Amino acid sequence: MLRRSDVLVAALAAALSVILLIAELPNGSDVEPHGADLLGGVLVVLTCAAIPFRRRYPFPAALVALVPSGIGLGMGYAMLIPLIAALLMSSYGAIHSGRGRTVVLAVLGGNMIGAAAANLEGTGVTLRAIGGFAFGALPAVIGDAIRTERARTREAREHLLRIEELRDRDVERAVAEERLRIARDMHDITGHHLSAISLQAAGAGRTTTDPAARVHFERIHALTVEALGQTRRALGVLRESEPATRAPTPRLEHVEQLLTPARDAGLAVELRREGEERPLSDEIEVCAYRVVQESLTNVVRHAAAAVVRVQLEYGDEELRIAVVDDGVGAQGRGAGGGIEGMRERVAIVGGNFDAGPAQPRGWSVRARLPLGAAA
Repeated sequence: MLRRSDVLVAALAAALSVILLIAELPNGSDVEPHGADLLGGVLVVLTCAAIPFRRRYPFPAALVALVPSGIGLGMGYAMLIPLIAALLMSSYGAIHSGRGRTVVLAVLGGNMIGAAAANLEGTGVTLRAIGGFAFGALPAVIGDAIRTERARTREAREHLLRIEELRDRDVERAVAEERLRIARDMHDITGHHLSAISLQAAGAGRTTTDPAARVHFERIHALTVEALGQTRRALGVLRESEPATRAPTPRLEHVEQLLTPARDAGLAVELRREGEERPLSDEIEVCAYRVVQESLTNVVRHAAAAVVRVQLEYGDEELRIAVVDDGVGAQGRGAGGGIEGMRERVAIVGGNFDAGPAQPRGWSVRARLPLGAAA
């Protein structure tokens, strides 16, 4: 598809050349100017016809421009305008498109030959040849600079896209891993509760003297055993990626163990407990432990902090968690999978979660978890 701008340039160059032919103005050489005739018009048209094709076919366009313009210059026609337009645009298009530097050599050689041939009977042939070479080299240099800059811009854009893609994959992987860990924890908790219900129902069925009640207890026992089996089958695939030996379900009484890696990384970690400490439901214990764990991990990885404060406040109806550091705040953190994983954990137990810049500096993670029955 030819560009309208290239066709317009070709038409303007041809029109100006025809005017010069009619006016019999000097043609830039020592050859006697040749008046306008059919041959001169054909040579002008052929030379200018190469311009619209200089992008897709730079080498043929350069050859098409060189041959008729060279003949025209040698015969004394005013061919400098179409020659300059065609050759310069062809060399620019060749370098800019990166389709072969042979085109540029042809253009430069054509300029030298044309400039020298048009002045064989005069003086300064070498100087004019050098001038023709320089004149042909200028658009090639410009085209090469533009092509190089665009290539660098394209590479930089592709590099940024790759970085964003990798970052998105990391976030998705982190979210998936956190969801997997949530599923494992919920599997342990659910299995524990179902097992307890099954045992209590079986025991009650054996001790009761009421036949109707015994039937109900046996039914409860059978349903819980079935539910426990379905839960294990549904989530048992998670065990395949677990190590042979698993740690016990994490609880807040072990939260001190989370402070050691942060302190080993050079952080000053402060832990403060407020309110009446008491055993909580497994869901709340695991959720609170994971929030503190992930928050400290993020501080070590991203915060560039010196001090981090962990606060556990036991209220009558909720457990309030706060992990605050004095690091760089939102800068450099981005929307990581750790934040989303904590938010999902807190939402599962019906709590509230918030993470964002702290004042006057740093980052704050806060969660409020509803307190159920004691474990």
